[in-house]
Amino acid sequence: MAKTLVLGGGYAGMRAIKFLQKTLPKEDQLILVDQTGTHTEKTNLHEVAAGTIAPDRITYDIKTVISSRVDFIQATVNHVDVETKTVSFEDHADIEYDYLVLALGFQSETFGVAGADENALPMDDLATSQAVYAHIEDRVRAYAESNDHNDLKIAVCGAGFTGIELLGELTQSLPKLSAKYQTPAIKLVCLERMPSILPMFNQDLRDYALKFMADHDVEMRLGASIEAIKPGAVVYSDADKNEHEFTANTIIWTVGVSGSHVIADSGFEQRRNRVVVKPDLSLADHPEVFIIGDVSAVMDPSSNRPYPTTAQIALACGEQAAKNIGALRAGQATTPFVYHSSGTVASLSDRDGIGEIFSNNRPVKGYPASALKKIITDRSLMESAHLSTVFSKGRFDLYH
Repeated sequence: MAKTLVLGGGYAGMRAIKFLQKTLPKEDQLILVDQTGTHTEKTNLHEVAAGTIAPDRITYDIKTVISSRVDFIQATVNHVDVETKTVSFEDHADIEYDYLVLALGFQSETFGVAGADENALPMDDLATSQAVYAHIEDRVRAYAESNDHNDLKIAVCGAGFTGIELLGELTQSLPKLSAKYQTPAIKLVCLERMPSILPMFNQDLRDYALKFMADHDVEMRLGASIEAIKPGAVVYSDADKNEHEFTANTIIWTVGVSGSHVIADSGFEQRRNRVVVKPDLSLADHPEVFIIGDVSAVMDPSSNRPYPTTAQIALACGEQAAKNIGALRAGQATTPFVYHSSGTVASLSDRDGIGEIFSNNRPVKGYPASALKKIITDRSLMESAHLSTVFSKGRFDLYH
């Protein structure tokens, strides 16, 4: 009998569990550990942060989708010791393993920007995303008494995927908040270090997204290198190295993410808490350890660079890691991970978006892209959970 331990109930961990519970010998012990006990569709956190969707629409209880053979433990991982094959926790006894799937997810990365931790709102998980919207509404509500125009100003730091999708959702929710509390229009500004946005898309799609922002009164300050975050102000320099401040009582941090701090804390060789894995997704010199999801750097053999950390690739890696553990238990050789992208889509609200799909990167924009984004969400629910989960949590509002 062998014990397989899966750390993390995100996209990668849940996909791995789904295969492991079917492929491992029945006498094997299978344990899943997650900090909250709830799986969150994190690609939809921007909707919660903007107040356009209820939190329970993008979550499900992990226990409702795993089989009875899986022992579920709600605990916080503290340290992983691959030499002794032991994991320690903040709130649970140590657990030893024979096989390990490490899928601990991401955390916000401040890149050393002074004051970012203290003065900006992150979007790491469901709780912090809920806190973003609560803060926005609190400031808008407060304006009636404060008459502080900074209460009606929002700074979004970073124009990556999360930042752009958040901006798109806010263009839908902020007018409703303004009407609810009878305030002047809310000013929405995005500050981005690069001279453009979303480099994974072609110029036409980037231009489409920028036009969407302009049409919805979002001010895009590109080439703005953020130097510090003060209480109520973003300090940044422009392309000419001139320093500026943008004052706002809501500052949201979407500059970037890294893997879980547990990776560095455990002494893994890593960069931004991501570990370069072997082609079969295992850890060098430890074929019993598989590292997947946001804590893994999976190399693309065609470019010799890591694949982007997306939900799509996390799900695919979870499946491959599980199959390779099954192969090891059967005394067979593991197989390398081969990735076939289905495309990438960024939403620009509930009714708009941009994307490139299929192997030929066919561009798609407007309403078809937004509908495709919902289909992708439903597919990820199917891959990490069950058909019944899709029916209860899926996005079927494809037509308006």
